[in-house]
Amino acid sequence: MKNKNLKNKKILIGISSGIAIYKICSLIRLFIRNESQVKVVMTENATKLISPIVFESLSQSPVYISMFNPISSDKIEHIYLANWADIFILAPATANTIGKIANGIADNLLTTVILALPEKTPLIIAPAMDENMWKNVFFQENLKKIKKRKNCYIIKPKKGLLASGKIGIGRMAEINEIFKITQKILERKK
Repeated sequence: MKNKNLKNKKILIGISSGIAIYKICSLIRLFIRNESQVKVVMTENATKLISPIVFESLSQSPVYISMFNPISSDKIEHIYLANWADIFILAPATANTIGKIANGIADNLLTTVILALPEKTPLIIAPAMDENMWKNVFFQENLKKIKKRKNCYIIKPKKGLLASGKIGIGRMAEINEIFKITQKILERKK
């Protein structure tokens, strides 16, 4: 069943290089089915796990990857994307990308867009990593810094089978949970 509140909403999805990257295909499909507009920003490392062509096909929009290979020469892409979005979803969010955001490091298009994101624009972060990384004191400090941002929502990882083959906390939240939280946030934003 379609959600009318998602029609024409501008969903910007940031993808970093976590193994859960393949799940984002289903998330994009859910938004497209609900007539949302979807754009994708990927890190260079994420493109080594899955081809941007997959996300271009699903989102019906070019995928943004590099600061120095702009899709459009008439726009400053990180500013354009940050202002275009009604909501930004970072999933999977790796420890590396979260650390960069927490410390104001904008060394790729994805982190630069997030730093340029207006404070009023909701930012959803769905971490995905090994349990030891999730529990690491330095990582937890970075997470505390990010939580200080207004309109920031952290969807905690779940316990489950991790890329290491172990069972533990660090598995990215399920796509339906990310989708439902996005719906609720956008409904409140009206």
